[in-house]
Amino acid sequence: MTMTPTQCLSLVLLLISGTLISLTHAQFNEPPGQRREQTFRVLEFENSNINQRYPGTLRYYCTFRGKWSEERHPNDFPRHPSWSAPVMISHSNGYRMWTGTETATAGVESIAEEGFTTIITNEFLNAGFETLMIVHGERMFNTTDSQHLPPINVTVEHPFLSSMVKITPSPDWFVGFSDFRTISYDTETYYNRIVIQSYVWDSGTDGGLTYTALDRDLDPQIPVYRFCPREGRRQCPDISKGRIESPPLGQFLDYTGTYIPTPAEFECVLRVGEGDVYAGTPFNETQIRPPLYVPRPDDDFVDGVSPHDPEFESKTGMDNPRDGSGGSARSVTSIIMATVGLLGIIATVMATGSIQL
Repeated sequence: MTMTPTQCLSLVLLLISGTLISLTHAQFNEPPGQRREQTFRVLEFENSNINQRYPGTLRYYCTFRGKWSEERHPNDFPRHPSWSAPVMISHSNGYRMWTGTETATAGVESIAEEGFTTIITNEFLNAGFETLMIVHGERMFNTTDSQHLPPINVTVEHPFLSSMVKITPSPDWFVGFSDFRTISYDTETYYNRIVIQSYVWDSGTDGGLTYTALDRDLDPQIPVYRFCPREGRRQCPDISKGRIESPPLGQFLDYTGTYIPTPAEFECVLRVGEGDVYAGTPFNETQIRPPLYVPRPDDDFVDGVSPHDPEFESKTGMDNPRDGSGGSARSVTSIIMATVGLLGIIATVMATGSIQL
C-alpha cells in the first residue's frame, strides 16, 4: 500500500503523540484541604470506565501486605510481633472511622490498644445509613506476610473505604487509611485498581512510648497523629498536619534514622457486576485478586541496604530507585530514539514523495 506525504505525516504525528502519552505518569488528585489527604499515600492507581451511577453490584477485592520487620524497622523491634485482624468499612461521607488530627472513638481505641473489633462493629451498626459494609480479616503472626480480605461492596452513596490494623505489641499504634474515595475526582468513575501505602499512627489514647509499655490511658485523649522522622525531608513535628515525632527509641525508623519505611500496604481491584470476569469462564476469585507479594523498588531494601541510605549505590552497585534517575534516563532515551526514527521516516517521505508499506 502506498501512502501520500500527508497521510505519512499524519501517521508520524500520531505515533509521536502516542509515544509521549505512554511515557506520561498520571497524578493522583484530591481536593485541597481534605482531612482524608493526611491518612494515606496512593502509590498506584488505574481508572475505569464505570460511571459513579452504575446501577449494578460493585465490590473491591483487597489484599493486605505486611512490611513491618526488624530489617526495615530495627530500633527496639519486639520479640513476638504480629498484626491484629484487619478491619475495613465502606461508608458515606457522613461517617468517619478515624482520621488524623481528631480524637479516636471508643471503637478505634479498642482496636489500637487491644486489637478487638466488637466496639467498632457496634459503631458501624449504629451509624445506620451512613455505613454499608464491614469485613474482617485474620490475625497474622508473621508481620511480613499478606492476606486476602473478604470482598467489600461500594455504591455511589457509600464510595469511601477506611481500614485499621493494630501493631502488636504496642500501646496504641496501628496502620491503615481513612476516607479513601473509590470514585475519582477527575473522571467521576470508579478506580479499577488502587495501591495504598499506610503510615504509622498513634491513636492518642495511651501514653506508652515503647512496644511493651504498661497500659497508661491518656485523660483527656489527644488526637490521632502520624509518626514522622525528625531528620526527614518534611517538618516534624507538625501538629497542624497531624504529624508527631516518632517515639524516643526511634521505633519504626530505618537504620539511617531519616525515614519510616512503609509498614503495610493495601491493594484493591474492582469487580463489576455478578457476571464472568472472562467471557465463558466461571468466575473465580483468583481471576481478580491482587497478588500477595509485590516488590517495591523505591521502598524495599536491597541486600539489607535502605533505599534512603546515602551510600546505596556504592553498597549495592545499583542506581537508587528513589532517585528515578535510571527510569527517567530510559524514558528520555526512548523519546529520543523514537523521535529520531520518526524523523527518518519524515525525511524519506519528503525525498520520495510517498512511502511503500
